[in-house]
Amino acid sequence: MILVEEGQSPLILCLPNSGTDVPKPVSARFNATGRLQADLSWRLERLFGFSADLGLTVLRSSISRYVIDVDKDPATPLAAAFDPLAALCPATTLDGKNIYQDGEEPGPTEIEQRVLLFHAPFHKALRQQVDRLMRKHGTVVLVDCQSMRSHIKGVTAEELPELSIGTADGAACDADLRNLFVGMLSGLKGLDLGVDAQTRGGFIVEAFGRPERGVHGLTLLLAQRAYLRHESPPFEPDKGKATRLQEVLSDCFSSLTDWAEEAGRDRKRKSVEEPPIQTVREEASPPSIPEENEAPVSDAADDDAASFEEDPVSSDGADTEPAQTEPDSGSGAAETREASSENDKPVTLLVAE
Repeated sequence: MILVEEGQSPLILCLPNSGTDVPKPVSARFNATGRLQADLSWRLERLFGFSADLGLTVLRSSISRYVIDVDKDPATPLAAAFDPLAALCPATTLDGKNIYQDGEEPGPTEIEQRVLLFHAPFHKALRQQVDRLMRKHGTVVLVDCQSMRSHIKGVTAEELPELSIGTADGAACDADLRNLFVGMLSGLKGLDLGVDAQTRGGFIVEAFGRPERGVHGLTLLLAQRAYLRHESPPFEPDKGKATRLQEVLSDCFSSLTDWAEEAGRDRKRKSVEEPPIQTVREEASPPSIPEENEAPVSDAADDDAASFEEDPVSSDGADTEPAQTEPDSGSGAAETREASSENDKPVTLLVAE
């Protein structure tokens, strides 16, 4: 399920990995390690409880990243399932422990189904929110918010900073915005900061970040010790730490919103002041007149010049809604698909409510 709280400011908070839902046919194949789900962005939606006061749009998936990581490229090869940092449908924890019972890892047919059911709809919903706010403001700032344990063997050489910012090495957002974000989070007592080191940003930031078109992508990765009492079940929030971090992030997001609003006004002003560039042939040609019974060409596309219409998800049919997957009342509907090869087991995937 995709959960959207629509706001009117030009700032979007995207929480791709805070969901905990696992369809029953998948959870039945997990081992004890998989059922712990230690690698989620635990309680992150609670931390951003102030978002409505700032008019922010919040979009999150209820599906666990152990089912599918919607911040990964849907074209990720199956062989990456055992690479904890690259896997689309992970077969291990981030520190390399198996999460499935022996031989129960998903095959290519099941992964394709998970993409259609959970990954593609999430990106479609995110794109719709970006388009909506682009039409309103002309500039959008998308913050991909995630959290993880402070130290994970094989992932972090040393303890993760409390705050990490990723901008695809500056390619996903305007340099002034990056400097503003970094400046506001630098030098805070008890909150170390890393920039484009521990994280450069995932698929969402790289796919949506188009600063030349007015869409700016940032990743904010939090070490869970910055707001949780313990980085283990039941992942209980620390009230004092969480309150302080909320104050810091609220001020920061307010400044990012102000920046985006001003940048949007500048873009709209420039689009009015600068006439479209015409070639000599275009200047010399008279305006075309529709022939009789011929409908004139609509200029509607020009009205939405600021809209972010490009589909950042590069996969055929990614926006196609899966047929006949709606859950029946009460428990959900199951669908069985035949294996596409000898090594690919038949798939029964129950859509999580």
